[in-house]
Amino acid sequence: MERLDVGDLVQWSELGPNGYQQEKKIGVIAELYLEKRGSRNVALAKINEIVKSKNNLSLLGRQKEVLVVSLHVLSKVSNQNEELSV
Repeated sequence: MERLDVGDLVQWSELGPNGYQQEKKIGVIAELYLEKRGSRNVALAKINEIVKSKNNLSLLGRQKEVLVVSLHVLSKVSNQNEELSV
């Protein structure tokens, strides 16, 4: 959890609709937190999943809760204060 930041682009796997094959999912971390489950703290992330629309555009989909140990970082958010030029 220490290596992740809000805004990071991450990937994880989920079971597909048939229940057998795994699907790769991609999203942006919206929140990182610990939650007590049973007698242990579990690291979780709320992620805005990126989905493809019918027009092949990438859109932010619904927010999902994913175990942090399942996440693979694709791109780190920049922590530098950069000015945007128009």
